[in-house]
Order: sequence, then structure tokens, then C-alpha cells
Amino acid sequence: MLCTVWHTEDGGDSPRIPYKVQAKKPVEIWIGTWPIEPGQSVWIEYRVNGGSWKKIQCNWQYNSNVNSYWRGVIPGLSLQADATVVYRINAKQGNFKIPDREGDRPCLCPCPCLCGPFTFTVCEETRPAPGSPGNAPLWTTGAKNGIGTSCSDRSRVWFTLSRGLVNEIYFPTIDKANSRDFQFLVSDGKTFADDTRNDMHHEIQYIDDRALAYRLINRDKEGKYRIEERIITDPDADSIVILMKYEPLTQEAEKYSVYALLNPHMDNSGWNDTSRHVRYKGKDVLLSYQNGIYSAFIVSCPVTNFSCGFVGRSDGYTDLKDNYRMDWRYTEARGGNTALIFELDLSLSRSKTAMVVIGYGENEDSALRTAYKTMMKDYDEMERKYIREWQEFCASLNRLETYPGDTKLAYVSAMVLKALEDKTYKGAMIASLSIPWGDSIGDSNSGGYHLVWARDLYQVATAFMAIGYYDGARRALEYLDRIQQEHDGSFPQNSWLNGEPYWRGEQLDEASYPIILAWRLYKAGKLDYDPYYSLVKPAAEFITHTGPGTPQERWEEVQGLSPSTIAAEIAALVCAAKFAEEQVKKGDYKEQGAADWYYKKADEWARKIEDWCFVKGTGYLGDGYYFLRTNPDSWYEINPSDRTRIRLKNGAGEFLARDIIDAGFLELVRLGVRQPSAESIVESIPEVDRVLRVETPGGPCFYRYNHDCYGEYEDGRPYDGSGKGRLWPILTGERGHYELAMGNDVTEYVRAIESFANDGYMLPEQIWDRKIGIPDRGLFLGKGTGSATPLAWSHAEYLKLIRSVFDGSVFDTIPEVKERYCCY
Repeated sequence: MLCTVWHTEDGGDSPRIPYKVQAKKPVEIWIGTWPIEPGQSVWIEYRVNGGSWKKIQCNWQYNSNVNSYWRGVIPGLSLQADATVVYRINAKQGNFKIPDREGDRPCLCPCPCLCGPFTFTVCEETRPAPGSPGNAPLWTTGAKNGIGTSCSDRSRVWFTLSRGLVNEIYFPTIDKANSRDFQFLVSDGKTFADDTRNDMHHEIQYIDDRALAYRLINRDKEGKYRIEERIITDPDADSIVILMKYEPLTQEAEKYSVYALLNPHMDNSGWNDTSRHVRYKGKDVLLSYQNGIYSAFIVSCPVTNFSCGFVGRSDGYTDLKDNYRMDWRYTEARGGNTALIFELDLSLSRSKTAMVVIGYGENEDSALRTAYKTMMKDYDEMERKYIREWQEFCASLNRLETYPGDTKLAYVSAMVLKALEDKTYKGAMIASLSIPWGDSIGDSNSGGYHLVWARDLYQVATAFMAIGYYDGARRALEYLDRIQQEHDGSFPQNSWLNGEPYWRGEQLDEASYPIILAWRLYKAGKLDYDPYYSLVKPAAEFITHTGPGTPQERWEEVQGLSPSTIAAEIAALVCAAKFAEEQVKKGDYKEQGAADWYYKKADEWARKIEDWCFVKGTGYLGDGYYFLRTNPDSWYEINPSDRTRIRLKNGAGEFLARDIIDAGFLELVRLGVRQPSAESIVESIPEVDRVLRVETPGGPCFYRYNHDCYGEYEDGRPYDGSGKGRLWPILTGERGHYELAMGNDVTEYVRAIESFANDGYMLPEQIWDRKIGIPDRGLFLGKGTGSATPLAWSHAEYLKLIRSVFDGSVFDTIPEVKERYCCY
């Protein structure tokens, strides 16, 4: 007696093969019945696009255990692209004829077993793109003029902007880039094909001054048309949303074709992406994936054409630039550097408007669902919610408009720092959403600056404190404590969000700053747990047993005794001693010995700073009296006969250590280890100004150190392991803090940093230092280079400087440290 019939469709012992059906290809339907009995028969009924039912007899294949297995084939000739096919399985026991059935009228024969119905949509016939794997992939410029993400944790997508287009899109965490760029192209089909990056003038605006929501306006250089884009993320989903409006400015431009082009770089890699076309709920979608990260690229308007290809070989950009028309139509490109293109049909939209959505997921179905659901939402409602959540964040801060700076830059800085925090690894703030000089770098630099440095994280966390956002600062400390700190108390040079080290260096200031942050939060009454035993004591023990010399100083290049590192070490040990004394007050009396030990080491190092790091008349620079950058061999006194040499990184060469200076000694004042009027400090300022200071149109800025080679070449070529170091805005902020400590007016330093911001109010890592700019490379005196913009440290430095001016005192000075060492 036949009891059961089954068909599992997408796997198991009775699948549909293939699961995703292609046009004009036959489809195998495998079926199981139970139990094994003679006289069984199985057949399939199917219909296409709601037409009449057709019947196919299935053939027995084999028995296994107590089951019988059958196979039927739906012929491919009846299957056209986009067709919807419904089928159901029938089985009977005994002698019979296949019953006649019309429409959905039930079969009247006795004892049938039914299974289904099942439905599938026929995909277009596969046309693989030639030219695998395509040109070698590169990232794009590190100079962004906008970044964005939802203020909420419900959306795990971040985006960057530069040169009028979207660049990297990050998902599901802020250290995983999944695109190189997205842009629009316009062609008349005969004489030109314009792309956004190279053929249009770009303008960026904020939709609201209290939200990272953007309006990009791109105009062709001949005034024929313009494209306006409003860019946000779906505040409730893992999607980036671009509302595009094409505006023809001439009658001829009404006939132009508009294209949307995406170059994915999935999971931090431009190699080995697979991209293909699918149909989903009646819409054309272009999928990309690698290593379990999927993107779904979809547009709200109809599309005239689409294609997936390999960059520089068979992609839509290459196709258009060849003869200004889209001739190629490939449905998949597997295992290479891919690009995806839609030709948009804007004829049905009177306003020539379309919504572009790129949705993300951990598998194909989730990416498709995410993108489609976002596309079906009302854009205006999404934008209002996105902006409202950012406005609420800004309203929760101190009133930044009362700070003595540019109010818009202040709020943008606050939002940038908030946006640089991950939403899975709470408290992990990366250095920058950029890859320095990415347009000359491929997959070899997968980390870029979207990594966590403990030093940069300290700067961000203390900036959060300066603007009243203590929740963010507290999360940063918890991240340092629970994820990034190593078992021996040290911290990696930098790390992925999960704490896995990226670069393998070691810097003792990065072991020091977390202790200082913990103490500052404790003194502010903002800690909800005691970090002494988990973070503070292990880090302090590591510092006392390893310092004061550091394997790398804050510029991550050379070992030795560094004034800036020693300043952080001393301040950290004093804070650790204070923490230990708090444990004594709670009854843990053995920690008095730890406090005494930390004080002893801090006091010893504080006494010896000048002996270790101050050149006493034998230097080549100025009058020969100044702090050097680093004492490379941790020797204990500089004397006139010393000839110790230091090898600088990035191809700079070898020099006498006493002839290389930086302004890191100002950290001694900032943290409270030295008075601003200390003789060694005051004597070092003229050499800094003579060797490292440059006056830009906006105000002073400084090199990191003389002979620095981390930056563009003189002709503007990007850094490639060598080059020439340019000016760093954070150093303008550090000098401003010093001048404030001296009681001087610091307006010129505040205004200088503000002048370094670009048109999107993003502050760079480096600015160009030559009076003659190089427009073709976007290099102008006093404006950002291709290194990294926005840099979290730069925005943090600005916020802390204007807070310090507001207070009339240096925000970062540790009172307990200053009280202990005010005599030095």
C-alpha cells in the first residue's frame, strides 16, 4: 500500500536538479515513495506562467532501504527566461491511467498521493564573462570627503565618499570592506561615455548639519546634465541607499543613457569575487560574494540591460568606453576582479529618479531579502529616521556651539568619531575608514587604517569625554580590557576588531594610554566596574618590566627612549599607583607594595628624561640644545663625543640620532610630567619651529620629524614604501595645547586645523606642504593628501583643543601627575 511521496526540491535524496533553473535547460525532478511496493506509478504535473497543466510520467530508478526513487524531466524547450513554473507530484498504487485533469479540478481516481505545489522562476541562460580574472585590483584614494552609517546598531553598513562617488562599503563589521567604488555613467551612444570620477565636477553637501547624510551633485564639464544623489544607509537594515535624480540641462541630454556601475571588493579583497545575475521577485539583481559575505545590487526603475564582467576585460565600463554603447551582456563572472552594471530605464519616471540599493547578508537569500525590502520602503521616511537618530545623538552631547571653534566642524567631528565605532565589537574605534594611497595598492594591504590602535582609541575615547559622550569612552575601555589586551598585559601594535594582531610591533605608549583612560573615567565617576586587576595592573607590570625603552615609538618606526613614550609611561604608572591605593582602601593591603613600585619607577624615569633624551649643546640643529626624537640604544646620557646613529624607516637613510627631532616632548607638558616653562621644553621649541614648522594659508602645521619619508613624492606620486613625509594636522593641535598651557592665545592653531578640513569637513592625516600644488593629483597647499582622511586622531585632537580653550586649561593633563612632578 503506497503511503508517502516526497520531493525535497533543494537537496536531500530527492532534489530538483538544478535547483536554480536556467532558460531552455531541462530540469530533473527526483521523487521518493514509501514503502517499496509493486505496481506504483509516479507522474508530474506542471504549468508555465499560469497556463494549462502538462503531465510527465516519471521512471523508476532504484530502491534503497524501504524507499523507491523516481525521476522525471521537465523539458527545457518550454522554459523561457523569467517564466514562473508551478509543479506538483502525483503517485498511485495499482493499475491505472494518468487521469485527465483540467485547471485545478481534483483527480477523482482512488488513492492518489500528492506532494507540492513547488514553484521556481527560470533564470536567464548563463553567459560567462570572458577575460578572467581581470586587471589586478586596486583600492581607491585614502582621501575621503564623507563617511556615513546609521547612528543605530540595527544597520551594520558603513560607506565612504570621494570625488563624487561612493567608495568602500563595509559590512558586517567596520574592518571588512566590500567594494572599491560605485558610480554613475552617462552616454549619448555615439560620441562620449562620461564617468563620475573623471568627467564631472563634484560637489558635496550635508542634507542636515547634524547627520552624516549627504547630497552629491555631479555636473558634466560641458553643462549638458547633472546627477544629484542623496546617500544614507537604511537605518533598520544592512543596506546603503542612493536616491539618484538625473537632470538633463539640454534637449539633447534628454536622450542620453544612464548607467549604474559597482566594482565589488568582497571581504577586503578584489581578487576571487564571484558576481552573477539573478531574478528576485520580478527584479533583476546583481549578486557578488566571497568568503561568506554577499551583496545584492538592485535598482527601483526598470533596466534596459545588465552585465557582470571582469575589470578591464569584459566589464561594463570597458564596454562603454570602447564605443559608447553597452554591447555585452554576461550573466556571471567567477573568481576575479569583477564589475557590475545596469543600464537604467528612466523613461517611466517624470522626474528621472531611481533608488539604488546595495544590500548585504551572510548568504544569498539574506542579501536578496535585505536589498529588496529596503527598495520597497519609502525613501523619504528612511531619510527622516536616519537623520533624526543622528540629531538625537548630537543633542545628547555638550553644547558644542559654545566651544570656541567652527560649530559645524565640531559636530561633524563628533559624528565621525561615533561612526568609526564598530557595532558588533562595541568600543572598537578604528583609525580611519580608508586605505592610505589605496589607488596604488591592491590586496596586499587588506587592513589599511580600518584597524584598532590602542593609542588612537585613547585619543577618540578622551575626545568623547571632552564632548560629554562618556558611554562611548567607557565602551572603548571595556574593549581594550576584554578583547585587545594580551595575556602579558601588553597591547598589539594594531589589531582587527576581534583582537587578532595585524602588524606585530610593540609600543609601550599603547600599553600606557589604557591605564590613563581607566583612571580618567574613574575620577569622572563614569566607570561601572573596577578595571584594576583585569587591565591596569597587568599593563603596569608590563611597563615596569619592559620600559622605559620601547621597541617602537609613536611613529611606529624605531626603538629606544622616546620622550613622548616616556611621558605616557610615567603618567600611566602614577595612575596605576593611584588605582592600587584605591584597592588598599578597599582592604587589599598587598597592593600598597604595587603602588610603591609604580611610584618608584615613575619617579626614577621622570628624573632621567633629560639625561636620556635631551641633547646638551652637541646637536647639529639650532643652538644644539633640544629634545631628540629617539635615543635608539637606550643609552643613559648624551655627551659631546657620542656618535650613535639611527636608521630611519621608509628609505630615509641613516643619521646621527642627536640630529633627528620631533615635537613628541610636548606630551611631557600635556600629561603633566613637565611644566610648560621647563628649561628643556622651552629650549627645544626654536629647533622645532626652524626645522619642522611650515606656514600654510590657513596657519601653522608641522612635520613629524626631519627626513621623514612617509608621504607622496615631490611630483605627487603616492607613497610606495618611500616618498617624503608631509605636514600632520594633529601636530598643530598638540602645539596649540602647549601654547594654551603657556597662557598664550591659541586662536591661530584652532583656525589652522579648521582650514585643513576638506569640503566634506573631514580632517586628514597629512596635508600638502608645497606652495605649488599638483591639481591632477588633488594636492594643494594646506589641504589633505592621499594618505588617510578622515583620521580619527585628527578629529579627536580638534575636539580636545576647542574643549581645552573653552576650559582655559589643557583637557588631557592628569592632575595627579602634574601635582607630583610640577618641580621638574
